[in-house]
Amino acid sequence: MNIIKGAIIGSICTLVLYMVPVLNALAPFFGGAIGGYVAKEGSIGGVKVGLLMTLLFAVPGFLISGVFVALMSEIPLIGAILAGSGLVITIVIMIYTAIFGIIGGVVGGVVADD
Repeated sequence: MNIIKGAIIGSICTLVLYMVPVLNALAPFFGGAIGGYVAKEGSIGGVKVGLLMTLLFAVPGFLISGVFVALMSEIPLIGAILAGSGLVITIVIMIYTAIFGIIGGVVGGVVADD
């Protein structure tokens, strides 16, 4: 239960920090660190927090990307290019969030263990 609570808190912190202009580059790291600290499950729990946090971001991300693809696919040539690039950008953002969220979760879990 602590891991789920940490992942939800980490996701909310990440979403808030994505809005801050300078901190948005490291938002998943800070969100994962806060989530890992709240979970207090050590480094393995931090990995779980980071993965669950990524999953929480992936579902709405791909839904929004799917709506974008459906809207853009009606445009003859440019629409196909924009639709494909929208999916690629979503995948890249999810990988970025996963990597930094897991690293932050591990750091937060280790700090909470001490």
